[in-house]
Amino acid sequence: MRSRFRPSPAMIVACIALFVALGGSAVALSGSNTVQSDDLGPGAQVMAPDVSANAVNGADVVNGSIAGADIAPSALSKGRAINSNCNPTSNAFADCGAVTINLARTARVLIVASSMWYGNGAVGGTCRIGVDGAPFGLNAFPGQLVSGSNAGAEEALTLTNVTGPLPAGDHTFGLACNELDPDIVFPETYVSAVVLGPG
Repeated sequence: MRSRFRPSPAMIVACIALFVALGGSAVALSGSNTVQSDDLGPGAQVMAPDVSANAVNGADVVNGSIAGADIAPSALSKGRAINSNCNPTSNAFADCGAVTINLARTARVLIVASSMWYGNGAVGGTCRIGVDGAPFGLNAFPGQLVSGSNAGAEEALTLTNVTGPLPAGDHTFGLACNELDPDIVFPETYVSAVVLGPG
């Protein structure tokens, strides 16, 4: 005697529910082991362990979308140099300290050069920032106001500037000073440079 299989109403409902579930919320991958943005449900996030090393590069990031808080301080090229003595003896500029940093890409750089200085009697000189050996920005004129009662007092100067876009590679930023009226001395000088961002 031949028996006929007749599914129960419960099995029919379960099969319909299964087909609806598969058709309505299935994740369709568009390639081997890939997930597209429309494959993620509401509120889903891709976490760091889900992304393979070197899978995301600059072309994948929207320009201007990364804020300062997203960048580790160690990721920015920067440097500082301290020179304990600079004593120019003529109107020829003397190297009073320099720092070299490597730019990973074209970028602008903030330069801060500062120094203490002193002299006896009427003294004067000129100080300037240098970028890759060339004068950059405005000069400072330490000693121009020294006379009489304040002769021999120790004073300070600071020069600050921002470069235009510099190409990737090594760049040297320095402070140079000369002596126009003897004897002006720069006992301590500081040169700092830090990358600000793309030009």
